[in-house]
Amino acid sequence: MKSSNRIIIEHINHNPHGKDTSDKLNDEFVVLENEGTKKISLAGWTLTDQTTTGARRHVYTFPQTVYLSSREKACVHTGPGEDSFEEGKPSKWNLHWGRHAFVWNNEGDTATLFDSEGRKVDSLQVVTLKAT
Repeated sequence: MKSSNRIIIEHINHNPHGKDTSDKLNDEFVVLENEGTKKISLAGWTLTDQTTTGARRHVYTFPQTVYLSSREKACVHTGPGEDSFEEGKPSKWNLHWGRHAFVWNNEGDTATLFDSEGRKVDSLQVVTLKAT
């Protein structure tokens, strides 16, 4: 198995608590994790969302500087901000898409991760159950 298949989409925080206001853009995020043992460059990789029709609407491209060592995470926030690396257990990247509107649909969405060659690496779907 290729090491690139060890990066997973661990979580999508698609519906932050409260009203969808611009100060909550960075409370909407996707978390990736390197489950493998090798350090992997995410340079040129992309993260996309999908509509219910399957059309891709938004595309985030990872910067050249982002690598994930084993168990490290990358948190891609929707809003603007300064990208940074945080040492810890686990260490993680805080990356910013730089958008001024929400990406992930409150009722549910699908995040898909592609490597720099355009091959699908992982996908995660979230659905919000409606109370009856």
